[in-house]
Amino acid sequence: MKPPVTEAYATSLSGRWARYLRLYRSFLMHNLKNEMIYRANFAIAVGMDIVFMGVNVVFFAIVYGNVETIGGWTFHQTLILVGSVGVVRELAYLTFRQGFLQLGDYVRTGNFDVMLTAPMATFVHLAFRHVSLTESLGEGLMGLFLVGYGFAHLDAASWISVPLYLLMLFNSLVIYYAFSLTVNSMVFWLVKSQELNTVVYYFMNTARYPREIYHGLGKAFFTFIVPSSLIATTPASILAGRAEGNLVGLSIGVAVVLLCLGLSVWNWSLHYYSSASS
Repeated sequence: MKPPVTEAYATSLSGRWARYLRLYRSFLMHNLKNEMIYRANFAIAVGMDIVFMGVNVVFFAIVYGNVETIGGWTFHQTLILVGSVGVVRELAYLTFRQGFLQLGDYVRTGNFDVMLTAPMATFVHLAFRHVSLTESLGEGLMGLFLVGYGFAHLDAASWISVPLYLLMLFNSLVIYYAFSLTVNSMVFWLVKSQELNTVVYYFMNTARYPREIYHGLGKAFFTFIVPSSLIATTPASILAGRAEGNLVGLSIGVAVVLLCLGLSVWNWSLHYYSSASS
């Protein structure tokens, strides 16, 4: 007797994800070995990331020396927000960010043909192909420190909020991925993709400011068109005890819609790719 369709589909889906995880592990180990060959470069990169995060902390420390709150956020709450951006950046490099940085070269040289023939979805293959632990590692470690330091200095800190914080960090990663996928889909019409990566870079830079500083059309723009205001504000609000249920629901909704849009734009753009053999 054949298993029900739903059971067979579930088995096929679980097997596919298990294979993707094995491939991810292989790509990660291979790239990590390549990165660790140049240990001095690794140490300098980590150090520069920490310095960069330190400059951000100094900036906000100077600002808070003149004001008590920014958009209702205290200094330690803002440290959680800034740290959350660093954590999301590192998670992005552990998954998809480096692959999108390489996409322009793949398309221009015709090497993207290899991804089209690989036995996995192109958007997954691209994300895993250049996963990096060391890229932005210092920023991620500094981010974890800032989140922990800010959380420890809150008057009403609650450990109950930590699981939801982690869940919304993952949701923020989905938003970041979906936005990157949508923007980088335009590479099939452009000779150079540096401008696209610049857009994505500044997308994350604006995420370190509280959502509450925006009003009117600006708030709508940075929520629904370029949803950077949700990346760090939503998880940080949960840990800082500022979150409202509608903000969490809004962030999840934006992530789902943007991911569906990104996948649709990506699949549509693939039809306009002129391979090296065409």
